[in-house]
Amino acid sequence: MSRYIDEPITVHISKEFKPTAFIWRKRLYRVIEILSWWREASDWWDGEPVRMLIRVTAECRGPATFELCRHGADWSLRRLLD
Repeated sequence: MSRYIDEPITVHISKEFKPTAFIWRKRLYRVIEILSWWREASDWWDGEPVRMLIRVTAECRGPATFELCRHGADWSLRRLLD
């Protein structure tokens, strides 16, 4: 089961361009593991950039699974998975 969130977040990136942490609702979540990543098609003919989605395990007070979305230069927390 998952909850659709779709809220903007700030993401910290390593030298290898992998997310290491993100800030959501004024809390810092440390990325423990990258579980998977994929790209979603966009309306490229309208100049819309491709969306990259990254599923991670991260923790603040305890571990949880999150789906992060990068759309151009912007990041959002797309889903919280239970």
